[in-house]
Amino acid sequence: MKALCHLLLFTSVTALRLYLPPPRRAIFMSENLASVVCITPIGPFCPFRSSACRDDGLLASGMSELSSMTPRFMTELARIQLSMQTGSEVDPAQVRRIGEEMLAAQTEWEQLLARMGMTDDFQAREYKKMTMAHLDKSGQSLETIGKMIRWQADCMIAYADRRPPPFPPAGVDLEMMAKQASAGSSSPMSAIGAANAITSSPFTGGEAVFDSPIVKEEYEKLCRDHNALVRMGEGYGSFDPLGKIAFIDAIEKVEERWDILFSRFALLGAVNPEFREQTETFLEGMGLTPQTFRELLRDAHQKMRHDAEQERILGPQSQG
Repeated sequence: MKALCHLLLFTSVTALRLYLPPPRRAIFMSENLASVVCITPIGPFCPFRSSACRDDGLLASGMSELSSMTPRFMTELARIQLSMQTGSEVDPAQVRRIGEEMLAAQTEWEQLLARMGMTDDFQAREYKKMTMAHLDKSGQSLETIGKMIRWQADCMIAYADRRPPPFPPAGVDLEMMAKQASAGSSSPMSAIGAANAITSSPFTGGEAVFDSPIVKEEYEKLCRDHNALVRMGEGYGSFDPLGKIAFIDAIEKVEERWDILFSRFALLGAVNPEFREQTETFLEGMGLTPQTFRELLRDAHQKMRHDAEQERILGPQSQG
């Protein structure tokens, strides 16, 4: 029983890390800046939020609650694991409480993912696809992780009741998940949540480049265009397949414009030094590279393109 609980605690930490949502105002890093660490507002970390994903939106409230729950789970699981490793007695009531809270959190997360998939909103769908893309890279799926967490919670409750643990769910590789946990692997989503917050702005507004009316207008127009696309994306689910593909193309064009603008500003030394320092710390806290982010975002968009193509061929019933 004790050996099994050790395995459960290792894999629980890994599985829970995969579910930690990102902070509300974080933004992605530009891969075009080789010499200067900088960030561009693209992907699900865009500061322009749709009605579904803004701070007072339905999806945002669910993600915020899960963000606050997950670190507490991980802390309590680590404490139990340490107690078991040192031979100390583990309180069955505490184990039961954590198991029951894990089940409740898993149910809430599944409902949140379902809402993300059913909403017309592009940003919500994009976030779900990014979660799926990351799990693909680690050989997992939303279904597999869900089964694992529910089984872990059931095992913890069985431990508290002094009952034998249930059999592992079919299709779940316990050995692989234990290796991932012992190696300290985590997802970009969990790492973003653990990274230091970025509180400064990339521009103070007093940079010399803004003395140029042309540069100022370019920047303001990019903000307007991006915000307008976010508003348009609230109806993404109602677009026909070709309209969805065209919308993804438009989003990626805006991302390219941010890269170009930030590259020029960085070369001119117009990026706020405090912002640069915070972004460097931010990346160190995540343990990730700009390329990792970009690959994840590209994979998510590719999944959305694939869905649109399947819808064009098979009809709306093909959407999952």
